[in-house]
Amino acid sequence: MKAVILAAGRGRRLLPLSAGRPKPALPIAGVSLLARGVRALRAAGVGEIAVVTSPAHEPELREATRQEGPLTFLHQHEPRGTGHAALAARDFFGGEAGVVYLGDNLFADPLAPLLSALDGADAVLAVKQVPDPRAYGVATVREGWLTGLHEKPAEPLSDLAACGVFAFQPHVLDEVARLPASERGEIEFPQALARVVAGGGRVRAVPLGGYWADAGTPHDLLTAGAHVLAGLSPRVDGEVEGSTLSGTVVVEAGAEVHGSHVTGPVWIGPGARVRGCVLGPNVSVGPDAVLEGATLRDSLIDEGARVLHPSRPLSHAVIGRRATVTAPTGDGVQLALGDHSVLRV
Repeated sequence: MKAVILAAGRGRRLLPLSAGRPKPALPIAGVSLLARGVRALRAAGVGEIAVVTSPAHEPELREATRQEGPLTFLHQHEPRGTGHAALAARDFFGGEAGVVYLGDNLFADPLAPLLSALDGADAVLAVKQVPDPRAYGVATVREGWLTGLHEKPAEPLSDLAACGVFAFQPHVLDEVARLPASERGEIEFPQALARVVAGGGRVRAVPLGGYWADAGTPHDLLTAGAHVLAGLSPRVDGEVEGSTLSGTVVVEAGAEVHGSHVTGPVWIGPGARVRGCVLGPNVSVGPDAVLEGATLRDSLIDEGARVLHPSRPLSHAVIGRRATVTAPTGDGVQLALGDHSVLRV
């Protein structure tokens, strides 16, 4: 079985973090969302994996998966929806059964049961009970079989959200090719499954019991990060001096932690320098980041960022690559913010 990870979306809800790179390239504890998807599919036994992206985003996604083995990169030249992206991979599937995985999703459940459920079905989708399903595609299910699928309904008929992974027989792509554009002007892959059901086909709904995230906003990214950090095992491969570590703390090789108090779960990436800080819980410090005199919790500090003696503790902060946060001078607060930035002071 072959799989395609869709990674061509613009990620507007994650601006400005997604302004310089595609959303699936964003890291959680040093591993990109895309790389985590590749690993989940390989663990489920998928042999060949392709990534559908725009030509402009391919270099970033190659970099985000450089340690994940051979991948095929395919181009979607216009962002016309998940169905359009799946059709861009039609030749890659080569008439075989396949998997479509949305590249900004994160699953705790293994995917092998979903793939094996394709036997005797036209397609399979994962579903998850959620408190408020109105923000998702909502599935109605009877005895394990999909009976309907409705996109972001005002009055949901169930509490089952359709998650971002689908297995399907080859003929389902024919249904995708026949789909009209949605109100957003896009070809929506899940609606092909609704058409299969309406035509008398059989689509299994496999419930997920574990954590699932569609990391579409900075808040979602932090929530997903807290989940990943909670699953780490403590490890110190870097240099720790004059510091206290408690709970689950990972200090990668080449990192330095001096004169700091770190309360896990916390991940400190290779080459990072942490001096005179109070960190945790739920903090991820990217490779080569520099933190001095900072108090942080529930935050993600990306690669090469600098947080230098801020005048107040930081909480629920997402600081992008090579950004700088520091204390104000005697002239007051100075700002240099790019397009789509968010500041709460």
